[in-house]
Amino acid sequence: MTSSLRYLVLSLALAHAGCTGTPPIPEDRFYELGATSPELPRSSPVLNGGLTVEPVMTDPMRGGRAIVYRHNGKPLELRRYHYEFWVDDPPAMLRRALVSYLAGSGVADVVKDGNLRSGTDYRLRTSLLRFEHLVGATPPAFEVEMAVTLYSRRADAVLLSKVYHQRQEAREGDMHTVALAMQSALDSIFHSMATDIDSLDIRL
Repeated sequence: MTSSLRYLVLSLALAHAGCTGTPPIPEDRFYELGATSPELPRSSPVLNGGLTVEPVMTDPMRGGRAIVYRHNGKPLELRRYHYEFWVDDPPAMLRRALVSYLAGSGVADVVKDGNLRSGTDYRLRTSLLRFEHLVGATPPAFEVEMAVTLYSRRADAVLLSKVYHQRQEAREGDMHTVALAMQSALDSIFHSMATDIDSLDIRL
């Protein structure tokens, strides 16, 4: 065997050994929010004249598709999971889910997502303050916190201003469980929000 052929055989053997010894690259996984319906929708709306749900505001970290986590021992530090993503950015997912929930709740005669130019008498503004997996806690959990303002354009007044917070247990190492916890936390917040709107005394 010539030296050049011996070198080629050795190179191929080393390359094969390197390939077989390299662990497979993890596969990207994606999670979505399902639209849920209220248990007991109202028979008559509280908000007559239409409700527009404006785009959900948040910071760039929580607005990205990568799932975010925070260690309980480092509360000021946020990190992104590798290979674990939402199917869409959280503000867009939350807005669609909120529009669907409020429309099903019956608290308003019409609920729009704000993409239509036709005006409504009421506008709902939301800011996403927390949307992350809390690890290192006992128990680990998923936290959602939203600031909500309901504004009446007809009265030029704020009818509701409140911060909703929900913490749902979600064990570490199982991202599907984390996604389910996030869904449950949002359902609880949406229910509280619809209940608060339902209790408003609208005299306009």
